[in-house]
Amino acid sequence: MTKQRPKAFLKQAKPKQKKEQKLETADDYLAAGVDFEEAAGKWRAGDAAKSMRFFRRAIDVYGEGLQKFPDNFDLAYNKARVQLEIATHPVLVEKLEEPVLEALQIALESHRYALQLDPDDANTLFNTSQVLAGIAESIANDEYPQQALQLLEEAIGLQSKCLDIQEAQYSESLELERMAEEETRRENPSEAVDVTRDNPEAATSDSDEQWATVVEPVTQDTLIDTALAQLSALTTFCDVLSGNPECALASTLSGVEKHWSSLEHKLGVLSINNPERSQEIALNRAKFVSALLEGGFRFGQIDGESYKKGRDSAFAVENLQLETSAEALIANARSLMAFNSAIADTKLNDQHLSTLRWNALTASISNLNAASKIQGTDQQEIASTHLLRGDASLSLYTMGTPPTSYQSAIAQATQLLKNAEVYYRNASKLSQDQEEKDVAAFRSQVASGLHGQLSMEAADAILAGNPRGREWAMEQLEDMMGDGGLLPAFPLLS
Repeated sequence: MTKQRPKAFLKQAKPKQKKEQKLETADDYLAAGVDFEEAAGKWRAGDAAKSMRFFRRAIDVYGEGLQKFPDNFDLAYNKARVQLEIATHPVLVEKLEEPVLEALQIALESHRYALQLDPDDANTLFNTSQVLAGIAESIANDEYPQQALQLLEEAIGLQSKCLDIQEAQYSESLELERMAEEETRRENPSEAVDVTRDNPEAATSDSDEQWATVVEPVTQDTLIDTALAQLSALTTFCDVLSGNPECALASTLSGVEKHWSSLEHKLGVLSINNPERSQEIALNRAKFVSALLEGGFRFGQIDGESYKKGRDSAFAVENLQLETSAEALIANARSLMAFNSAIADTKLNDQHLSTLRWNALTASISNLNAASKIQGTDQQEIASTHLLRGDASLSLYTMGTPPTSYQSAIAQATQLLKNAEVYYRNASKLSQDQEEKDVAAFRSQVASGLHGQLSMEAADAILAGNPRGREWAMEQLEDMMGDGGLLPAFPLLS
């Protein structure tokens, strides 16, 4: 799933500063914590380490306040929220003292405590689901897929509850506005109706020393954010399930479809009412449908032809703006490559499906070529297009090896390996992510070795000479062999 940031800070009226701040009441601790958060926010862009120190102080202050006032929800919520912030913000993550997974688990414990104090607070429900999804993503590939599925299932349940609460709050606010307008018309029939909410500063002008929690109103954007977060979790659930079908029964997908049937209608209405976000909704919908179809195929509920037609239809909707969006083109390419992997894992000898695989992979390369040429595409995205094109080219090459032995792949084997080598080399040069740079450089070496009729000795030299060590190189080879049969021809050494 695409990770979402924690929701906006709980907006609070800030008391006047005193020369010496004594922390005696819960409001005192809240004020001190928010002060540290504001300082952290100011330093985040320029000095991440200093920002992290202020965030840590905020967490400590909220924690100290909770020791004295264990039933204070605002203290519990703020502490949990800041812990989620430092565990997910890309700048702050680099400054964590503990592993990211440990930081997320700490945040989860705090969110569970806050939920005990107020089980129906929408923001806490939303943020807790984000922590659960983050942990699930962290462990899904570390031999804990069953636990990841359980965490995602809990996250989806919390998001569903959150959305129900937010929809009720939104409906209530609309009704209150309607009643206020009618009341104003009755009292002042000749005056224009002003539905602007009261100025919160005016409402608290006589009580600046009092702490007040100002709850942000639920808007349609809020509903979209929550619905898309739930859809992202459902997509991740399908991805984990497809990669580990032994962890669940095929009937598990019916539960996913049940959630989707409710969510699909809601997103359809929200898309119509918010055209500026219709492309975002369409993209997330296409990603989910693709993942759900893959799960259905791997569990034998649909055939390859139906999988491909459904996938193509999901990415053909007008609102997706496929031809002009680099993000959509890359997502479509990834989906096409996932289709290839699913077929490669189960139907290697089916010639008709092999033709569908070939067409899907060549289409993915075309999509990635187009994405790299769209003005405004950032360097990291362009680097990713090169890495993915390398993977697609190598997959095409692999189709020429037994047992598939696809004739077009055999005829173009030399060119396909050259293409893969060049794409990987470009990805290594362009990527700003060190892990991706190293992966791309290693895969370029492998493609070059295959082009030269790789011997056992040459393969061993590639493994032994890798700057990150033989063990890391072996893991990369295993990943390549697991990615839809990306690399069955490489002599894997023990």
